[in-house]
Amino acid sequence: MISVYSKDTDATGAALLTRTQVRVPNAMLSRFERSATMEMPDFWDQETDASLAARDEVAGRLAQLFRQIDGIGNHGAEGYSRFAWSDEEAALRVWFAAQMQRRGFRVEVDAAGNQWAWFGEPSAENPGVTVGSHMDSVPGGGAFDGPLGVLSAIVAFDVLREGGWTPRCPIGIVSFHDEEGARFAVACFGSRVLTGILPADRALARTDADVISVREALDGFAAKLERVRETQKAGSDCLSEFNEAEIDTALADSHAPEGQAADLEYLKCSAAHIELHIEQGCMQSDLGAPVAVADAIWPHGRWRADFEGEPNHAGSTPLDRRHDAMLAFARFVQRVREEAAAAPDARATVGRVEVEPNGVNVIAAHVTCWLDCRAAEAQAVADIVNRLGAWLAGSDGSGLEGSALDGTGSDGNGLEGVTATLTRESWTEATVFSPELRDALVQAVSARGDDTTSDGAKSYGTESGGEQPTLGQSDGVEFRVGQLGDAQSSAVRNSDVQSAAEQSREKKSTNSSAMHSAKEPALANLAAPHRTTELAPVIGTAAGHDAGILAESGCAAGMLFVRNETGASHTPREYATLVDATQGVYAYAAAIRDCADRVAAGWRPRPVQSER
Repeated sequence: MISVYSKDTDATGAALLTRTQVRVPNAMLSRFERSATMEMPDFWDQETDASLAARDEVAGRLAQLFRQIDGIGNHGAEGYSRFAWSDEEAALRVWFAAQMQRRGFRVEVDAAGNQWAWFGEPSAENPGVTVGSHMDSVPGGGAFDGPLGVLSAIVAFDVLREGGWTPRCPIGIVSFHDEEGARFAVACFGSRVLTGILPADRALARTDADVISVREALDGFAAKLERVRETQKAGSDCLSEFNEAEIDTALADSHAPEGQAADLEYLKCSAAHIELHIEQGCMQSDLGAPVAVADAIWPHGRWRADFEGEPNHAGSTPLDRRHDAMLAFARFVQRVREEAAAAPDARATVGRVEVEPNGVNVIAAHVTCWLDCRAAEAQAVADIVNRLGAWLAGSDGSGLEGSALDGTGSDGNGLEGVTATLTRESWTEATVFSPELRDALVQAVSARGDDTTSDGAKSYGTESGGEQPTLGQSDGVEFRVGQLGDAQSSAVRNSDVQSAAEQSREKKSTNSSAMHSAKEPALANLAAPHRTTELAPVIGTAAGHDAGILAESGCAAGMLFVRNETGASHTPREYATLVDATQGVYAYAAAIRDCADRVAAGWRPRPVQSER
């Protein structure tokens, strides 16, 4: 059935949407029994966004899914806290399993604890297209970071199936476990374990702030799942639409694995992985782009800076006789900001600090802080850190020698006799997404759909160099964003599709020359902050993602970004409008359909690692 929403209010004046089913396009929707009314999640406007949801079935369904999970780990103004193997994760896993099983998917948990839902039977010989993101959060996080990618994947599949499309290759929707690493201090925990980047023994030995190990958390997760059953019986919003039999099945497919293990063979079930995420920055706002395609994750590293001073009495020690580690630290933080501001497309942050003896009336003897530095190009990061190291040493040296640089402050740097040491703790090269998949995403999410046939049959050839669809052939999924320039839009309106496509190919060829220079050791300018084509914006990102971990491991992965109105991230201030989030669903649907049809025809986008 297709749903129509009418706006109403309850006794308290809160906005409600009443749903009426008006027709049956296919048998798919007969499996769905949704509640008759829907209140908007608090982060979307109860009037304006409710009106959009009433007019647009996709917007209404996305809002409903967000509303169902909104109470999980929601601490109001303090944001969302959804951590690994917690009661919150238990509820989210059961909800995800129940939603996917109702849609006819088979749900399973891999050896690393990630939750997968499959439509079709994937194998290395019959791989599919996988989509999704994660549902956990940082402490006090926002509503969109993670869940937007999972919920958008669910609704995108609904859009396709209810439009009569039948996938000709397996489709997988994944909810990656512990992407944020908030509990055990390892980002992208589930994907790192699955790919073997994080060995099983190290993963199991990680402990949280309460000294509970991952192994112990896994052992205790069954009890948390049982508490989900209890809340379902009490009528929780999250699971209120599911009956006990559905909950029983969902519980069984939401378990924790017995241990932690890599499974590289499992990854072969995906020929192409596409993650959708809210942009963690403001490039799309600057570009005016609701949806963008990612090309790379910036290179980044972390360094520890130690400042060794001399403890003394805060009242009796004259200012000119102090060796204050805290003062040296403060000057270093300011210098970090200045160096980053002077570099092109760079970020440098001091976000964590430890002070000894940490007394109110004691001059600090020792300060340790951590520097996070990232930029569009690796050389920019190296230059910043080299200049900081030379400054700490009080010299005019050109850079660091080895992994650490020691120096005693001089009048030149103002550290006043405090000894400083800068040591590298981690470094990650730029992660470049599959150029072939990136180019396919650019075409798919930008094209205007004219073909409404149900099977969407196409032939792209059996090699990655097969014929590509021209502008205006996105197989019936309309991407409702004015992404095309005035000249190109005019060409399309006048049915001069071939001319517009030729313009597109010329521009794309220019961009591809720069993009494919990733084969060079320096990665050239692949991770530049943004480039645009008349098809869709292509941007880099300075934040890590599960798709990046898969790409590092040799998988063909790509990403779509939805505009972040505030540019804020890892905070309740992050925000995507319902309009933009709905555009993201349409883009995701176009990308899924296009890539699935290609994969079914034998297309295998090559990961960058295979080209180096």
